[in-house]
Amino acid sequence: MVSHRRTRRIAGVLAPLAAAGLLAGCMPGTNGNSADNSAKPGAVTTDPAAMGKVTLHILDYFTGDPDNVWMKDVVKAFEKKYPNITIERNSLPWDQVMAALPLKLKSANPPDIVPANNGWQSLGTLVRGGLVLNLDNYAKAYGWKQAFPQSILSEHEFSPDGRQMGTGSLFGAPVARASLIEVYYNRALLKKIDAKVPHSYAEFQATLAKAKAGGIAPVTVGTSDQVGITMPLFSLMDALGAQSKISDFVYSHGDVKIAQTGFPQAVSAFKQWADKGYLVKDYAGTAADDAAQSFVNGKGLFHFNYSGSLPFKPGQSKGFGSFVLPRADGGKPVATASSATNFSIASKSKHADAAAAFLQFAASEQAAKLAVRHETMPLLHPDVKAPAGNPLFTDDVAIARQISTEAHPCPISTGPHRRCWTPSTAPCRTRWPESPRRKRWSPPPTRMPPPL
Repeated sequence: MVSHRRTRRIAGVLAPLAAAGLLAGCMPGTNGNSADNSAKPGAVTTDPAAMGKVTLHILDYFTGDPDNVWMKDVVKAFEKKYPNITIERNSLPWDQVMAALPLKLKSANPPDIVPANNGWQSLGTLVRGGLVLNLDNYAKAYGWKQAFPQSILSEHEFSPDGRQMGTGSLFGAPVARASLIEVYYNRALLKKIDAKVPHSYAEFQATLAKAKAGGIAPVTVGTSDQVGITMPLFSLMDALGAQSKISDFVYSHGDVKIAQTGFPQAVSAFKQWADKGYLVKDYAGTAADDAAQSFVNGKGLFHFNYSGSLPFKPGQSKGFGSFVLPRADGGKPVATASSATNFSIASKSKHADAAAAFLQFAASEQAAKLAVRHETMPLLHPDVKAPAGNPLFTDDVAIARQISTEAHPCPISTGPHRRCWTPSTAPCRTRWPESPRRKRWSPPPTRMPPPL
């Protein structure tokens, strides 16, 4: 049974998710004044070889692997292909980047490329302040609006005043790496209860009951820091709600209420799991990272988390698998997902053409293949395949392909979280600060995430 105190804690998490998206707070160093954000007239150059000697300065928050090694390889491959362009990276922790970004963009010599966080509070504020470049001309030149799913495009689109997201002009571009909320499972424990990977919501519920009857904790979760509860709640919302309503709520399209998104039903389902004893003991007193470690150590059948976030030791992941929580109505899967980062170009950049060429390269198939080389989920290129030898990563790549070609992504909230997307509707994304164990992505407390 869940005590009233625990129930209030669950309900308390919803308040920031619902309210955060209603806030249009400014980032440090911005005043929120609207600027001229129209695309500049004139042709753009898309042949890097014709740009002369250029040094690009990139600010990113890829301080740990596999993020850092992937970015290093992308830069190395880009410089090899275009030897006239040199790239200098400045990698800082996530919170430092977010705090310093507006002032860096206002400086006389700002970085050319920056990782503005999707959402009103970050990218929207930078757009409103005229600090990032309108990319419509480059989107047309490179064909981004045909190459990227609309759901991905929407999370980077803003009205000129920066107040309406999911429409208007493009101010950022994704990279060819994804991260989404998955259901992880322990292969040995699933076999122990003589069960298979569930292909329907009803089968998933039945497997929870079977695990409980077999003396195995059905779901390993930790909610003491309020981060861990977002992953199962967003997954349940994606399984129970309508993707279109979730995305419309995130982007404030129409008069969609949170009650129409499936989020209340997700909270009710989570409480039912607690009432039935499906959640690991003392989940409310356990931190999200500790729950993830416990799951990796073999305690619990299922665990909800972002791809690439579990603290596996070398070779340990072979005992685990993953899937997207099936829809309750039997429809195509919906997932809370995002690009691993998005890049914008400083409005003061003296090398916007070269910067746009790098954005094009970071979203390319070659960049996706480099992601796979480092066993991190690719995006935008469903034909990229996983190498043999790691069943869990094979599941990840299959999920990325499914989401890119069949499923519906929804945008995640804005704020210290993240978003979800769909081939027809996009999410907004954010990140929690790095954990002492490993940098990981999580949904932010702003809006709720749109489904993919």
